[in-house]
Amino acid sequence: MIDVRRSPELRAAIFACKRVDADLRKAIYAASRTSVNALWKPAVAKRATDKMTQRIILKGTRAAIRTDGFSLFAASSKKPLRGGLVPATQWQSAEFGARVRKVDVERRSRLGKTYRVSQTINRQFRTRQKEGRVAYDAASEVGTKTVVAWVQAVVTTIVNATGGERS
Repeated sequence: MIDVRRSPELRAAIFACKRVDADLRKAIYAASRTSVNALWKPAVAKRATDKMTQRIILKGTRAAIRTDGFSLFAASSKKPLRGGLVPATQWQSAEFGARVRKVDVERRSRLGKTYRVSQTINRQFRTRQKEGRVAYDAASEVGTKTVVAWVQAVVTTIVNATGGERS
């Protein structure tokens, strides 16, 4: 984690974002989003190797830019996949894996009678892993690079807007 309080450059970039007018702020956000997404999306895509991981985690990968910094998102899609899994709320098994286990499930027959069946669940996911496989791994690799890209986008946009003049 990067501590903003210890970096005068980051504090200056945040202060600059807060002090510029609204039109320039929109341009800063657009340039920042483009530069951060250019690093973040390929890093996640490189690690999403199978189709399930691509559908769950890769879908909804984006960067959100705010006045005080940015956030990296993955698996933020709220559209249910075939089978009912919603990536935004049920992404953990694809990222960290799951334990295969047997559970008892209640079923209902066509005639309306209920009965219990033993069922094995979580076979489609990889085994449990403490650290994440896709988004967490990508964030640890490109974390500092995205901060650099964000600061560069802020500074470059302000310099281009002012014509390189110092005030």
